[in-house]
Amino acid sequence: MAENLLADLMGSLLIVAPAAFGIVFAYWLYKKLCKISLFRQSREDDEALLRRMEMADAGEAEADSYQKLRQIYRDIQAGAKAFLAAEYRMCLAFLAVFGVAMIFFVAKVESGWDFKIGTLTAFSFFVGGITSMVSGYIGMMIAVFTNARCTMCATQTPDSLAWKESFNSAFRGGAVMGFALSGLGIVVMYFLMCMYVSAFDVAVEAVKLFECIAGFGLGGSAIAMFGRVGGGIYTKA
Repeated sequence: MAENLLADLMGSLLIVAPAAFGIVFAYWLYKKLCKISLFRQSREDDEALLRRMEMADAGEAEADSYQKLRQIYRDIQAGAKAFLAAEYRMCLAFLAVFGVAMIFFVAKVESGWDFKIGTLTAFSFFVGGITSMVSGYIGMMIAVFTNARCTMCATQTPDSLAWKESFNSAFRGGAVMGFALSGLGIVVMYFLMCMYVSAFDVAVEAVKLFECIAGFGLGGSAIAMFGRVGGGIYTKA
């Protein structure tokens, strides 16, 4: 009994610990990106420069590329949020309609109807879709956040430093997305499986359990498809 409990604990640690490490590491990289300021020297100096520009004649005002960068960053961020809000409303409707249909499609078995399997598969599908939506939002926001910081790093001198720092910021932004999304997906799937274990006799019905869990991947992939296709159309438009 003690050996089985220890084996279960070690198995859980092997799953949860790397996922937790990925999320923590992603947050650490995010905090490093936060140290990259979008202001040339300090916020106070840039705001003072902007006030002088506003008071000066248009012909005498020096173009503040950093102010333009921040404005473009805010515009892109607002557009990304608006796009995700519109897309995710459609995705929620898709999850609801397709999830209800899935209950009946999956519940039909050779011996009749098994609504436990249908319901659990549909719930996995819904959870997978929501997880994918959260992941997509994090990915979009960190991408926009990093783009502006990467541009700021590219303005440094000498050129060798600009190349180095802009590459590091872009790499860290991608790592934040990758580690955070992978860790989040593993953690959610692990706890979903822990919930489903109580609904099945694993020694006999392990196949049914994993068939229900398969809905998680279907939901995540379906929403990822919406995000990839819709996002590509939106950015090109």
